[in-house]
Amino acid sequence: MSEITLRNVCKSYDKEHYAVKDFNLEIHDNEFVIFVGPSGCGKSTTLRMIAGLEEITSGELWIDKQLCNYVEPKDRDLSMVFQNYALYPQMTVYDNMAFALQIRKVPKNEIDQKVHEAAAILGIESLLKRRPGQLSGGQKQRVAIGSAIMRKPKAFLMDEPLSNLDAKLRAQMRVELADLHKRLGTTIIYVTHDQTEAMTLGTRIVVMKDGFIRQADAPRTIYEDPADLFVAGFIGSPSMNFMEGTIRKNGSGVDFVLASGQKLEVPQTKAALLAGQYADKKVILGIRPEHFSEEVKEEHANLNPSRCRLTGKVVVKEMLGSESIFYLKEQRAGEYAARLTVDTKGAPGDEMTLYVDMNRVHFFDADTEKNIFYHGGKQ
Repeated sequence: MSEITLRNVCKSYDKEHYAVKDFNLEIHDNEFVIFVGPSGCGKSTTLRMIAGLEEITSGELWIDKQLCNYVEPKDRDLSMVFQNYALYPQMTVYDNMAFALQIRKVPKNEIDQKVHEAAAILGIESLLKRRPGQLSGGQKQRVAIGSAIMRKPKAFLMDEPLSNLDAKLRAQMRVELADLHKRLGTTIIYVTHDQTEAMTLGTRIVVMKDGFIRQADAPRTIYEDPADLFVAGFIGSPSMNFMEGTIRKNGSGVDFVLASGQKLEVPQTKAALLAGQYADKKVILGIRPEHFSEEVKEEHANLNPSRCRLTGKVVVKEMLGSESIFYLKEQRAGEYAARLTVDTKGAPGDEMTLYVDMNRVHFFDADTEKNIFYHGGKQ
């Protein structure tokens, strides 16, 4: 079992500015939790406080129901994998992996067995006699992970372990890490600024900004039901498109009206609340790039097709093999991205009219930036 709980944890270096503020989170046994956010959001600082490498200014850290604020790092039974691998260059791969058990006076035959078991799991048995200087970046990372799993700790803490690898190797290591988590059946807390890593690896994502948790949910929930404007824009590539407009009643219906006068019909499921609380007020519309299409689809049922489309001028077209990303500019709403089929015609300078799946869009309060229809993780 490895339950880790943070209660009102704060970190301040000067008693005025907080790197982490009121951090509350329960991490359950066998979870793969990802801390994600822009540089300086406090994710690595939080991980280091869990490891004991940073002192907690206030709040409580509990590991398996033991208060660990003042427990020495070596006594927390956690293993950490760093961005720079942290291998001893003068030692062989075998000795790097065995070192943690050697200093604990574990019998040699037991160490040998565990080293070979870990090496087999990670596919590095042929590298055991080499030194780190003879390894590639991916091989070094496998050795670092092997060193971490030797003790079978309560949890693994990983601080951007793939950031030094090239794109192809990162993708490969993501698959291997996900498989390793399933095989070991242990808790992993992982820090990254890469939202692709977060979406593909985590069983739960903790999105941070300015030292605060903005949302903590399953990857799919984070993507489909973002709590606020920041989370919506941070998760997803290309990021969600945002357009400011006004809610207007239109007979028995409700429209979202852009500054240029283009109108988008609000579905009945959302019309009543918007008409009641936001009539004639500014709101922000969020549209994922994949929710544009060239033609009216079934998703537009019960909506007026003429009021489910946007017209813009193509600025850039990116060909990605299986799809095309069009970057368009609306007269006064600014640029937006649309993910379309690879066969979609259009070139920079062309005018395009695309349909919007209005049943999948999001509406954000212009003042608070909160998602007006946020379900709080409940669909």
